[in-house]
Amino acid sequence: MSILSFFRKKRVGLALGGGAARGIAHIGVLKVLVENKIPIHFIAGTSSGALFGALLSGGMSIDEIETASRRAGWSRLVRLSLSRRGAISADAMEKLIIESIGDRDFNSLGIPLSIVATDLRTGEQVVIKEGSVARAVHASSAVPGVFVPVEIGDKLLADGMIVNNVPVDVVKDMGANIIIAVDVIPRTNHLQGYLNMVQAVERAVDLGIKFQSQPKLKMADFVIEPVSENIGPFGLDYAPRLIRMGEEAAREQIDRIKRKVL
Repeated sequence: MSILSFFRKKRVGLALGGGAARGIAHIGVLKVLVENKIPIHFIAGTSSGALFGALLSGGMSIDEIETASRRAGWSRLVRLSLSRRGAISADAMEKLIIESIGDRDFNSLGIPLSIVATDLRTGEQVVIKEGSVARAVHASSAVPGVFVPVEIGDKLLADGMIVNNVPVDVVKDMGANIIIAVDVIPRTNHLQGYLNMVQAVERAVDLGIKFQSQPKLKMADFVIEPVSENIGPFGLDYAPRLIRMGEEAAREQIDRIKRKVL
């Protein structure tokens, strides 16, 4: 293969964003992409996007991922911790991933995967591409002050959404020249009237993350924003609805995606 033909080859990358339970909408998006035979050459994920990226990269079918999401609950994914670093440990998330795809290293995955976390000591982005996949997903999903951060080497890692919630630039650096970004943070709050304290804090966090993501989303060829209803970050009970919203949002763009990719 010549250098020219290499650069002309279409290499599709997915950038899957974080949003806690709202990340379940990724399943609906992935279902539509797979049904329409959109090739996926690279995946970069943050937080819940890292979780679903890992399951897909690890060889699970969309049906298997959907079944797992429907039976998952916060009681399975988290457990109380006595650590001073956070109220909850998410070790059960590692166990869930290992039960689903095995105790895998990145170099054994079927689709190249990068996972984004934040080093709490330096404030820098950390892109994890080697070692334990389950451990990396755990680190990328550890919300500071809520979940216990994860030590990997000399780094103290927490949720990647602090620095890069939809890692378009990361998947581009992996070699993707067509990028599909999925941002599960709602653009608009759909609650009417006054927000209570919890809702106001959740919305403020969402807005900060949404604003931070905008420059990198402009680098993507397609941006899918599936969450069109007011579902909070802990709304795992809304899994079927979130999956349906992911499907609907992906179908709105699938014809354009097919024209560019296939």
